[in-house]
Amino acid sequence: MLKLDFTTTGYILMCLIWSLAGIIGAVLAHKKGRNPFFWGTLCLIAPIALFAIGGMRAPGEPLPPIFQREKEELERQARERAEQQSRQ
Repeated sequence: MLKLDFTTTGYILMCLIWSLAGIIGAVLAHKKGRNPFFWGTLCLIAPIALFAIGGMRAPGEPLPPIFQREKEELERQARERAEQQSRQ
């Protein structure tokens, strides 16, 4: 059976890790132009949110090339559909 040992050292380490996650989340959010208070609090509560803020693009940041090609293809298809509908 798994024995859980709740010691003072464990609580201190847990607080340090979660505090560090909150600080990193707030710094990343600030760099990405998001609300650092919200993201810092969210990362403090659920450190997995670091992946969400880390994956976001900053406003005005260009799309990666693979997504840019996909966006251009979708725009081209939309123009073709609009032209077909205007002909009918």
